Amino acid sequence: MDKEKTVIFLAAGGRRYEAGMIELVLRTTESSGLVKEQILARLDGGQALPDADPVLEYSGLCIDSLRHQASYQGQEISLTENYEFHTLAYLASQPGRVYTKEQIYQAVWKEEPVDVSSAVFCIIRNIRQKLREVTTKEYIQTVWGVGYKFVDVPGE
Repeated sequence: MDKEKTVIFLAAGGRRYEAGMIELVLRTTESSGLVKEQILARLDGGQALPDADPVLEYSGLCIDSLRHQASYQGQEISLTENYEFHTLAYLASQPGRVYTKEQIYQAVWKEEPVDVSSAVFCIIRNIRQKLREVTTKEYIQTVWGVGYKFVDVPGE
């Protein structure tokens, strides 16, 4: 029986790729062992994606990715640039989606996840504390045994 194996993957860095370039690659391995690759898309990792909304707004909470600022009803929330702001923006980019601690760590720290539980827990706790200084809304919810999700909380 002839079988063909198809894999779609992201590739970045290394000798073959320009700095900051990310490619979406379709790799097909035929039963004969012949491997074919086709580039489906090429993205500049240093540039924001054109269809990404630079300002996210949810029931009083505003997350401005261009200015790297978060505010609630106009009152600025003082978040650390590297971890707190990026974690909040990452979670808020897809409300309702549950992210594992490993996914959050990899997206924000940009490293392979190794013993990430305490690092992510601390950042989430800090964000929640800072949000509680300006609102009683709980935008970040824990999904026990899985991770965290961002939810839009209407009213107060």
